[in-house]
Amino acid sequence: MYCRLDCLHAAPDSARSAVVFIHGFPDSPEMFAAYATPAERQQPWLRGRSLYAFAFPNRHTHPDFPPLSALRQGALAREFAALLDEAAGRSPTGRLVIIAHDWGATYTWQYARQRRQPPIEKLVALSVGSSFRYDFGEHGLRALTWLYGVWFGAAWYVPALRGLVARSIVAYAGYRSATAADLWRDAYHYWDRPAWLAQAPSFLLGWRGRQPEYLDFPFPVLYLRSPLDRIASTAAFERALDERPDCRRVILADANHWFPEQQSERVLAEIRTFLADEPR
Repeated sequence: MYCRLDCLHAAPDSARSAVVFIHGFPDSPEMFAAYATPAERQQPWLRGRSLYAFAFPNRHTHPDFPPLSALRQGALAREFAALLDEAAGRSPTGRLVIIAHDWGATYTWQYARQRRQPPIEKLVALSVGSSFRYDFGEHGLRALTWLYGVWFGAAWYVPALRGLVARSIVAYAGYRSATAADLWRDAYHYWDRPAWLAQAPSFLLGWRGRQPEYLDFPFPVLYLRSPLDRIASTAAFERALDERPDCRRVILADANHWFPEQQSERVLAEIRTFLADEPR
């Protein structure tokens, strides 16, 4: 398989739903390191739970990058669904508490949308909302920033652009890593974006690329994002969160896209409250 599900901590006598951490772009083993420490596992929200980490293919720990043929055929989405089903099957309740960032949140929303009763007890969605819209009607001129995907995808086709693409991600979005110069490799999931150049007018005007917004999700959601992440959300989704007593929306005004790792204590403070139910 191209994707991987690792058990970080097993709690064999637990009656509580397992927790799955799902990394985003660029996949990093450090993303949720602060969330699963022995000390944090003694916090009420995490005590007595089994913990898993889902990783897409990545340059750090699992560099088995899929070929274009596998990407075109949706191999990653199938593997994601199969591994989450597997984790839910191991969970004592048959459900999962999912904490997902960026690409991981995108896949989680897709997974939930495709199931009548998704096996999700609660979702902590970081950076990405339940629905995408690429058009001027939703985002105004900010809709043009969706073209960043074309730039990221180009690095896989034009080797001369790879260093520049990596530097631009660091400079614009605030990514920090000793291996940042090589992070273009984790952008393989933008493989189809260069073709968007021909389709961009249709997307930006709202003529295509739209699907009904996913607003009736049957599980509580804690949603945190930075100002940069507004492009990965919709006004209707954020209103739905504000109107539901079981959901919470938090905008971290001074954060960048990688706040889950760089400002983990702020995120953990919200998670501890959102998942504060005591062990049964």
